[in-house]
Amino acid sequence: MRNLAVSCLLLVVTLVSVSAYLRLQNSGIGCADWPECYGRIGQAASEAPTLGSTYERLAVDAQAPLSWATPVHRLVASILGLLVLARALLSIRQRRERLLSFTLLGLTVFLAWLGIYSEGLHSPAIVMGNLGGGFAMLGLLSWSVFRGSKPRSNAPTSVRYSTGAAIVLLIIQIGIGGFTSANFAASACQTLPDCHGSYWPGRDLPAAFDLTRTHEIGPTGVALGGAERTDIHKLHRLAAVVTVLVAVVAGGLGIRAGLGVTAAAVIVLVATEFSLGIAAIFWQLPVGIAVAHNWIAAILLLTLIRLLALCRNQQALM
Repeated sequence: MRNLAVSCLLLVVTLVSVSAYLRLQNSGIGCADWPECYGRIGQAASEAPTLGSTYERLAVDAQAPLSWATPVHRLVASILGLLVLARALLSIRQRRERLLSFTLLGLTVFLAWLGIYSEGLHSPAIVMGNLGGGFAMLGLLSWSVFRGSKPRSNAPTSVRYSTGAAIVLLIIQIGIGGFTSANFAASACQTLPDCHGSYWPGRDLPAAFDLTRTHEIGPTGVALGGAERTDIHKLHRLAAVVTVLVAVVAGGLGIRAGLGVTAAAVIVLVATEFSLGIAAIFWQLPVGIAVAHNWIAAILLLTLIRLLALCRNQQALM
C-alpha cells in the first residue's frame, strides 16, 4: 500500500509540473510577441493569417513545446489512474485506508472528466478545478506516505501549530495563485515592491473569484479583463508575505526541536518560492520560472506535510 502511495505521489508531482507548463504555454507565455500576447486563448477575428504573420508564428511557437508535453501528460495521467485504481482495490482487500483510497479515486475520475469536457483556459472554473484537484491529490498522497514517519526527537506543540498554520496559508496561497493564473493576472503588476503605486486590492477583487463566468475574447484572440486582474495580483503578493513569515517560523521552530533536515528544507523552499515570484515579475514571467514557481509550491506543500507528520509522531521513550 505504501509503495503504491509513493509511486502515485511521484506521478502527481510530475503531473503538477507538466500541467502547469501546458496551462502557461497555452496562455501565450514565451511566444514571439511576449508579453503583448499573454492571455491569447482564442482565434483572431480578422481574416485568415498570411504566411509569416504574427498569428502564424504564435501557432508554430505554441505547437512545438506542446507536441511533447501533451503526450507526456496523458501517459503519466493514465499510469496514475491505473495505480490509484489498484490502490483502491487493494484497500478493500486489506480493509484499511479505504476512505483515503476511494477519495483519491474520486479525484482521479473528476480530473479525467475535466480533461475530456473542459473548455480550456476560457473558464476559470475549469482552471481552478484542475489545480485544486491536482494539489488535493498531492496533499492526500503525501500524508499517506509521511504519516508514519518517526522523528529523532519530540517536538513541542508550538512546532505542530505553526506548521499546521503554514500548511493552511500555503493552500490558500496556492488557491489565490490559481485565480491569478485563471484571470491572466500574473503580468498585471510589473513594478516592485508596489503594484504601480499601490499595495492593497481594490473593490474589483470579488470579480476575480467569479467561477461562473467565461473570458471574453478580444479581436486579437486575447482574453479580456479589467481591474480585477491587478487586485488579485496584489492579494497574491500580500498573502505570499504572510505565508513566508509563518513558514519560516515553523521551519525555525522545527530546527530548534531537532527536526533539522525537513525543517531546514521548509525554509529553503519557501525562500526559493518567494524569490521565483520576484524573478517572474522582474524578468516578465518567462515560462521556465513560471513552471518552477508552481513546482516548488508543490514540493513545499509536500515538505510541510512531512514536518507536520514528524511533529505529530512522538519518539519512543526508552
